[in-house]
Amino acid sequence: MDNHLHAPRGVSQKVDPHLEHRKMQLDHWRTMSVGSDSPMRSLVSIEFNITELCNRKCVFCPRIDPTVYPNQNLNMDLGVPEMVAREIKRLEIHPRLSFSGFGEPLLHKHLSRIIQSVSQILPEHIIEVNTNGDRLTAARIRELFDVGLSFLYVNMYDGSHQVEELEALFTGAGVPRSQWKLRPHWTGSEDDFGLTLNNRAGSVHSATISLRPLDRPLSRACNYPFYKLLVDWNGDVLFCSNDWGREIVVGNVLNLSLDEIWLGRQMFEIRKNLAEGDRSRSPCNKCNVDGLLTGNESADILMEYLEQQENHGLL
Repeated sequence: MDNHLHAPRGVSQKVDPHLEHRKMQLDHWRTMSVGSDSPMRSLVSIEFNITELCNRKCVFCPRIDPTVYPNQNLNMDLGVPEMVAREIKRLEIHPRLSFSGFGEPLLHKHLSRIIQSVSQILPEHIIEVNTNGDRLTAARIRELFDVGLSFLYVNMYDGSHQVEELEALFTGAGVPRSQWKLRPHWTGSEDDFGLTLNNRAGSVHSATISLRPLDRPLSRACNYPFYKLLVDWNGDVLFCSNDWGREIVVGNVLNLSLDEIWLGRQMFEIRKNLAEGDRSRSPCNKCNVDGLLTGNESADILMEYLEQQENHGLL
């Protein structure tokens, strides 16, 4: 596989500016990983679903239907991200840490404390938050960066008028422009670059924007489980951050080490199928994400490791 980010098949060939930002973060990961031959270096991103609460019901989100995805007051204990951070330090790996998940992270009452504790353990790691921006104030923005946040991304769903309002807010907070990004998501699927308006592994049924589970699986590889994992509010690890239905839980960080989960048999069985373009297993069979926008380097690392393990009869 080559090491370039690819334009998603079947959508506009315009380049999402956020992919350029991700390239920069990949360069940081490569630099920090130089000299390591551990297969754990393949882990580029860890996403935390710190709360099951959201203040919105967007048409492209499973929450639009409370029978499919109800709003629940379930929140991650502060000890969970701390434990993951200590595992990362033990393993000497350099994934970026993203507080995003399936809810609105600013609704977690102790988000600042979580960021502070993680940044104290991992001062050289990238820590980021994705938000809809509704709960942002200048004081809250300053607080998040003061405790160790690296980047803050605001997903704008309402219209272009949000740009001026949010730029003024960040200017008032005194945060350098390089540390925050405004991402327009009101444009619709044609200009969405295939990154936001996906069907969440078949969890979205929206005729309004033509999102629904696939009738038959895509015949293409997918790199998500090669470079990224999601830690749920209760410590469960999902094989893919698009698995909103929580169909495949591969472990829990409260009772298994990070390397036991990431290099476990269940994850390798999933990866082997996806590397061969086999998406027949649920929920992959209902998912419409491209899957090859990034992650090629991680896929190469893990497939080489898998081959070595199989040759030695260890898998």
